[in-house]
Amino acid sequence: MIKLKLQQFAAPGSLSALREATFDNLQLNVGIFIKDFDYESLLDAESLLAAIKTEITAGTNLLGATRGGGTFSVSREMRQPQVDGLRYRFKGGTFVDSTDPYLSTTLVETTPENFAAGFGGKAVRNGKRVKVTMETALTDDSYLDNLCWVGDLADGRLVLINLYNALNTSNFTFTFQDKNEGSVAVEFHATQASVDDYDVAPFEVVFFEHASAPEHTMTVTSAAGSAVGGTALTASYTLATGQTFVYKVGDATNAPVIHYAEQADYTWTEWDGDDEISVGTDANGYKVTVAALDSAGRAIRTGSATLVVKTT
Repeated sequence: MIKLKLQQFAAPGSLSALREATFDNLQLNVGIFIKDFDYESLLDAESLLAAIKTEITAGTNLLGATRGGGTFSVSREMRQPQVDGLRYRFKGGTFVDSTDPYLSTTLVETTPENFAAGFGGKAVRNGKRVKVTMETALTDDSYLDNLCWVGDLADGRLVLINLYNALNTSNFTFTFQDKNEGSVAVEFHATQASVDDYDVAPFEVVFFEHASAPEHTMTVTSAAGSAVGGTALTASYTLATGQTFVYKVGDATNAPVIHYAEQADYTWTEWDGDDEISVGTDANGYKVTVAALDSAGRAIRTGSATLVVKTT
């Protein structure tokens, strides 16, 4: 008997972008499609999730269940002017002639609203009858005010894709067969509301991060240090293995902000949690924020205080 043993190993000097944060940044599952959805007042992942749950319960603005997931695409027609003597592509020398953002999916819920949205028609209710008609001329009513797709990231953050003035431009086909469910494939394209809107394409992508919940905060205090220009900080949180403190000084009015799970950049300074720090006498009365970071450099606790600095 001959046994073969397979070993996996990284070649010396090989590079990989794989890190602990990689798995938090993965987009998971199919997400949800919502039409005519107002999210402007929602400022974090928790409030967005609550609003989505309300939409699911009401059901009125949902496109419904889908099959095979979906796709978000932005196609662009780009042009490089042909000029005598031009040998390379130059920064600033490429022009975007047109942009076409769209969301596509296959709907498996057969509703009057989905039929109307599918061919730009109208669903009119009369008692227990709902009649869906299509007019040959498109009107403002043929467009959805907006169409949003919302999906979740592995760490609970949410990403929202919004198409303004969405219109399904694919041919409407209602497919039905034995031992299967009826389905409608749709491809909604974003459109501009006015000829004046040339600077920004009619879509946006918004990432919703976690709110600063109580379990993500800590108490920070400041006392005059032993040396002029120094301050002694204390934080109520005890670091676990692999975690670190960082701090950042703001001004007399505003404390620096770092959200839960946000990566701390180079503007934050590491602090061991014990030593006094030198901030200069001018910083007396300024706001300071201290963050506890996990081993991947993401904020897990934050707290702010007013600096008390030894000035003489």
